[in-house]
Amino acid sequence: MVGELQPLDVTRETTPRKYSDGGGLYLIVAGATSRSWSYRYWFDCKGRWHGLGSLQDVSLKDARLKRDTARLLVKGEVVS
Repeated sequence: MVGELQPLDVTRETTPRKYSDGGGLYLIVAGATSRSWSYRYWFDCKGRWHGLGSLQDVSLKDARLKRDTARLLVKGEVVS
């Protein structure tokens, strides 16, 4: 699944806000040096956030893979 964010854009963003990549994946920028990945999903009619890691530790590609894994866990499907 190809998202809206590009790897170069991700490293350059410093304006505090949530940047959507699609499919519930967000880059959350809290400041010039504070950036992290999060997956937004719904469970029991409530919105939830699942942290996927810091931008320093998790690349855009890895964040997309982690989002897909988290999506399967939320659905209750077995992940091997």
